[in-house]
Amino acid sequence: MPKASVEYPEDEFDVVDSTRPRSPHRAPKSLARRIVPFVVAIILGPLLAYVIVTAISTGSLPGQGGDGTTSQTTGGTVTPSVEPDDEDETGATSEEPSPEETGSDDETTDDETTAEEPAAEPDLATRVMVLNSTSIAGLAGQGRDALEAAGWTDVATGNFSGTLPGSTVFYGEDDPVLEASARAVAEELGIEKVEFDAEQASDPITVVLEADFEP
Repeated sequence: MPKASVEYPEDEFDVVDSTRPRSPHRAPKSLARRIVPFVVAIILGPLLAYVIVTAISTGSLPGQGGDGTTSQTTGGTVTPSVEPDDEDETGATSEEPSPEETGSDDETTDDETTAEEPAAEPDLATRVMVLNSTSIAGLAGQGRDALEAAGWTDVATGNFSGTLPGSTVFYGEDDPVLEASARAVAEELGIEKVEFDAEQASDPITVVLEADFEP
């Protein structure tokens, strides 16, 4: 049945104000509110991407040092906040003193080791046997007299059966004092040859005089 065409007088609900919302749930958005989200997205998007890339590449967030320590910004300069080491607090260093600073104990030891020991002094009381190996009479006695005049106190004489290439002083023990004594006897008698020979030395020191001996 067709609706009757009836006109009603306008009331307050038929008058619409263009400046008021058309309904309580849908209000017209201004231009600024429509643009702001896009501007925020444009600014924050690259910044967020930079933060993510930096965190992945360095393993730390901006504002944090590569070793995980935070940085403090003072006057435009970034200063890492690092705990001082104990050595830095005390001013101690790990360097060891050089040999010049500590003194060379090794050099002193080497000098003591390589220093020559004092030469042994001859013992003038050592028994000396002077033997004549020639046909010259009294040759051994002349040697004895020379030694006694030099201070030797125990000198004997005898004959030697055999011949040597030259006058020789023998000593029978490998002892520094006995060797020094034998060399002193040889020097006093003008004999150059001194030998360690226990068989030839019938006494601690044995002198065999040959024809080359000159009293």
